[in-house]
Amino acid sequence: MQPVGNHHEKLTFGQKLELIVRLVNRQAIRPFLDSLTIPQLVQAHHFLWDAMVEFHVRTQDYEFRREDVTRHMIPSAKYQKMQGCDLRIDYCKGVECIWSNPICAGNKVKNNMEVMARQIMKYFDGAKAKKTAKVLAK
Repeated sequence: MQPVGNHHEKLTFGQKLELIVRLVNRQAIRPFLDSLTIPQLVQAHHFLWDAMVEFHVRTQDYEFRREDVTRHMIPSAKYQKMQGCDLRIDYCKGVECIWSNPICAGNKVKNNMEVMARQIMKYFDGAKAKKTAKVLAK
């Protein structure tokens, strides 16, 4: 991961596109995430979450439920315990820790983004299966 840098450093359009291309091509996103600065990682997390919700809405026949994704993520309390961290739990759940402990919090964010990436790939697989079923039904 790159240094913390300027809190206003933007995730570029090209970086967003690279993230989506990696998902479409079923490539690991961790190497890409490791190249981002902390501000870019925070933005990439928001971008990926929004993209995941959008892909859900466009490919699924049921309402998006946050828990369907977050239940596959390591809960903050468990992650803190695994890291030997004794800070208040709201530091880990909020955005405070990303600035004071960028390596630890950055890892947690990246792990969560990998869960989101797997969910998006499932949406892609489901959309592909639906398209194939329509073609076969003709």
